[in-house]
Amino acid sequence: MEKRFRKPTTKEILSVMDDNAPFSYVESYKSLCTNFEFIAAAQDCKNILITSTIANEGKTNISVNLALTLSGYDKKVCLVECDLRRPSAHRLILMSRNTEGLTNVLKGEIELSKAIKHVDNSNMDILLAGKMPPNPSELLASEKMKNIIDELAAQYDYIIYDTPPVLLVTDAATLGKYMDGALLVVSHNKVERSVVLKAKKNLDSAGVKILGAIYSMYSMKTAETYSRYSSYNYYYYYGYGYGQSPKDRERDKEKNAKSGDKN
Repeated sequence: MEKRFRKPTTKEILSVMDDNAPFSYVESYKSLCTNFEFIAAAQDCKNILITSTIANEGKTNISVNLALTLSGYDKKVCLVECDLRRPSAHRLILMSRNTEGLTNVLKGEIELSKAIKHVDNSNMDILLAGKMPPNPSELLASEKMKNIIDELAAQYDYIIYDTPPVLLVTDAATLGKYMDGALLVVSHNKVERSVVLKAKKNLDSAGVKILGAIYSMYSMKTAETYSRYSSYNYYYYYGYGYGQSPKDRERDKEKNAKSGDKN
């Protein structure tokens, strides 16, 4: 049966599969996808962890939309719902919270192949969280989880793992040791710099490679009127960011211009 994407409320982020999604919104995910693929190819990454600093920063919406956008580029993608305490990806694609998923596989109640569900009109599959367990961190750190990750890596071009906020529980850091890299979601005007740095430190301490950060929930209305770095607003308006900061890019641009003058 075809799975339809739920129409979001005004407080929710749209799905790129929604007919009402603005052109600029869909294009922002295409831009994110392009940057992501460059980094993934350069660093040979296919197991990608997505986390945030605290709750309600939009990481699950980003996980789902990034996976959907990647699948639109003829990539075979699987989204794994690893936020076992507060799973929400199922709501965006109108699937039941009680659908058998990751925890059922980890407990040996169902085979992985039977727990994976296909999202129609896409090249994307999804492995939902399954029944809520009493010991999520232990399950994610288990050898069985490592076996699942290896099995998925053999089947897909990219596997996106949606995990809980890194500062609330240890799940993301625990799972991170099995990942090729992580993307940290940081929401606009919600968390302070010190909090973001603490989240980064936690991931670094766990040996998790941070590929980049995604700046979410940016609003032109609440942003500063203008930055002296014109690329700064563009960088945040499109809701993504990898590698260099706007200031670093401006510095390198000036350096390259000087180099060109000498030649």
